Amino acid sequence: MRLGSRLRGEFPRGWWSSARWWVTGIRELALSTAAAVATVVFVGEMVRAVRHRDEPRILARLVGSFEGYVSGLLVNGAGFAVLVTMEIEDDLPVVLMVLLSGWCLSNIGVSAVVFVVVAQSRIRRPAAWAELDFVERHAPKYGQPPETIEEYRALHLQE
Repeated sequence: MRLGSRLRGEFPRGWWSSARWWVTGIRELALSTAAAVATVVFVGEMVRAVRHRDEPRILARLVGSFEGYVSGLLVNGAGFAVLVTMEIEDDLPVVLMVLLSGWCLSNIGVSAVVFVVVAQSRIRRPAAWAELDFVERHAPKYGQPPETIEEYRALHLQE
């Protein structure tokens, strides 16, 4: 895929005046940030992922991006390592240490479960995920009409 078509996909004609483009972008950014910092909020999504672990279409539509859950795993793992280091140096009160450790560990748990479920699904069903990735990459975004053959094919696969 060339740079021009990628840019056209992310910045369609009239994007600066499209409320849908701005709202979608801000929503995706907020969900990814929440998945990185407060993953425990997505416990319902974790349960949904476990229940539908053999259905890639449902896993692909989880609230928050897969990258957000991975970043949540990394950020909270690093935060927990910092907490352990601070506890070794005896700088934190015990109550604060317990609360922050519980927060980090619960976030790590939710992120790890979603990460493992999606990774296993991608390994077990590569053809279904390849189709979903094609649709995500090529489907017209923000209500734009299809313009290329790939966009028409992605719309057909989406239905």
